[in-house]
Amino acid sequence: MKEFRVLARLELINLFGLNTYRYTKDPKEKKKKLALLIALGFVGVVLMGYAGGTAYALADFGLADKIPMVYALLAFLLQLGLGAMKAKSLIYRETDLDLLTALPFRGTHVAAARIVRLYVDGLILTTLVMLPGMIICGIHTGAGALFYVGILPALLILPILPVAISAWVGILFAAIISRFRHKVLAEVLLVVIMMVGMLAVSAAFSTNTMTAGGDNGVSSSGSASTVEKSTERSVESSAEKTTAALTKEEKEAEKQAENERMKAKLSAAAKNAIQGLESAFPPARILGEGLQKPDFPILLVYLAISLLVFAITVFILGRNFFAISARLRTVTRHREYQMEALKEQSVMKALVKKEAARYFSSGIYVSNTIVGPVLAIGFSVALAFMDLSKQIEGWPMIHLEAALPYLLGGFFSMMSISSCSISMEGKNWWIPRSLPLSTREILGAKALFNLIFLAPVYGLMEVILMFTVRANLVDRLWLLLIPLAGIPFSVLLGLFLNLKFPKLHWENATEVVKQSAASGLSLLGGFALLIPGMGAMVLPDGYRHLMNPVMILVIAGISWLLYRKVMSYPLKKLES
Repeated sequence: MKEFRVLARLELINLFGLNTYRYTKDPKEKKKKLALLIALGFVGVVLMGYAGGTAYALADFGLADKIPMVYALLAFLLQLGLGAMKAKSLIYRETDLDLLTALPFRGTHVAAARIVRLYVDGLILTTLVMLPGMIICGIHTGAGALFYVGILPALLILPILPVAISAWVGILFAAIISRFRHKVLAEVLLVVIMMVGMLAVSAAFSTNTMTAGGDNGVSSSGSASTVEKSTERSVESSAEKTTAALTKEEKEAEKQAENERMKAKLSAAAKNAIQGLESAFPPARILGEGLQKPDFPILLVYLAISLLVFAITVFILGRNFFAISARLRTVTRHREYQMEALKEQSVMKALVKKEAARYFSSGIYVSNTIVGPVLAIGFSVALAFMDLSKQIEGWPMIHLEAALPYLLGGFFSMMSISSCSISMEGKNWWIPRSLPLSTREILGAKALFNLIFLAPVYGLMEVILMFTVRANLVDRLWLLLIPLAGIPFSVLLGLFLNLKFPKLHWENATEVVKQSAASGLSLLGGFALLIPGMGAMVLPDGYRHLMNPVMILVIAGISWLLYRKVMSYPLKKLES
């Protein structure tokens, strides 16, 4: 156990850069770490606010007792998806393999310590998602003190099982990749297959949920119909009067009746969806009921199952840890070298080829930055099976299809390649800096490679949209231009953030791709593009067609300012 405690402490000691912030003597480094912690805190507050707002809406619809089940399932799926994406790279690290094999540590101790790191990450996510919902559930259901006392044990228990399952995904990925010669290609293909599978399962689950909700929706719609009938009578009686003759009180009553009718429809739809979730996931319903009462025997059974799966995972992973880690190491095979004619090429072409070689040499780098493009393609295909106009029945003022161009543009801002391109230079950063190259050439090559990589993805997405989305000529134009404007914005934003938050001293590419400030903050670019999309949903067509070109000019203007800022950035600051 002493070895495990040492390894676990080493895994957790610098979580989110807290140890570096605590002991660093460099004021610039301390400011960067503080800015990162503030940004992470802001993201956490936003996530808790969103979770709390959604829980309040469910409670307002009379579904407060369903909040534990819904949020437990949401936290489980989020942690499972995110954990599966980073389990392999976190558990199997090539850089410290030589050190670990030379020390008297067993594989089970190393595996347990790294899975504990996954557990802590999952615990933070579960707390951010579950805590606001559980508090709102307790307030609206009038739960006693026992409910609030049981929140903390529940938060500690819930992440164990998804952590163990995601670790199995990491084991499976590692076992498959270790048998391939081209390990980077194998890892990328596995990530793409997993992303496509998640999209397919999500689409199938949504369809099944709507079907199940429709079957079970008879009773729920009955309660809503009473409200609708009463509100329809009031609306019909008030409609007989002329608008000029309506008093202020009658207008307020009519508006309130309309709101009640909309609320009844939303409540019925939410109840049907939750009934579909309960039908699709009976264990989630049982666990949700156990959290809501609370029923401690159910929680103890869940804890026992989770610990059993966790122990089996650590045992199997530990027994094969060093063997799989050794097979995952990249092996360079020297072949007979043949001298060929030398070719002259431009500086920019040579730099772009260097960027491509570095990018495709890291499976972690490729598999994480390819998620956004894969989602853009997958969502474009999924639109063939979705009718956005039918999903907003009863809300004629909201047009979900109007936000589609901004959503597709936001996918390209999810973890852009440029947000890690400078940090990935690492200890080799002195090589381009020692050459007679300008800032425009060094950073321009990084931006250009990112644009070249995204260009065929954008073209394929637009071709697919021609067959999957029915739109008039003007809407088709927005589907072309808005994502096109978002691509250089995301590339330059990622490069700008990487200049502000570089991480040139690292031992594992995971630290750069998954744990650096630049890569995390680059996700905000996608959310920035979604904000005007939300506005486009509620605007009439005429105003929306005026807003979209303005937003394209705004995005292009911000991109131009970022370009000017990036290309004039003094690279000497990165060396200090």
